[in-house]
Amino acid sequence: MAPNLFLCLRTLCCPVYWFQHNDRVDSEENREQHWETPVPGTYRFLPGQGWHLIRRDSRDHDEKVPAALVYCRVLHRYMFESELEDRSRFFTAPLHKGGRPEKLRFFLLDDGVHWVAGWDAKGRFIPGPYPKWWLEEDGMTMRRGVSPPTSANVSRCNSLIAGKIE
Repeated sequence: MAPNLFLCLRTLCCPVYWFQHNDRVDSEENREQHWETPVPGTYRFLPGQGWHLIRRDSRDHDEKVPAALVYCRVLHRYMFESELEDRSRFFTAPLHKGGRPEKLRFFLLDDGVHWVAGWDAKGRFIPGPYPKWWLEEDGMTMRRGVSPPTSANVSRCNSLIAGKIE
């Protein structure tokens, strides 16, 4: 096999390539870190699998099964994979006002009431800013709006949202 001429010329012309540097990153370094969120504890990075919780601060022993973490692009923070799945559901709703309804994956925000459309039917991420949605009483219909109409935020005299009269 003939030598690669590009590599030969580069080595001859650039003194940077004359010496071999052994500045390799130690693969065992920074494999375990202590994080405060989502749960205070020790987390380990497993190649090809990401970060996993291996020990909580409140316990003396390791977890039986390490809990996988994923980065939530909606909230911009790490959370447990199981929590992300629990807070995500598919609903059919129009993505834009006046558009035709399509299947979207909604994500429940931290307040426990509002949802945002974070992914389309094919699993592609939809970047924000996100309009807020709320779930109807039937549990199947999504409505766009800041909050669901309840007796707490609706004025009884003229059906205006309290605080918006100004």
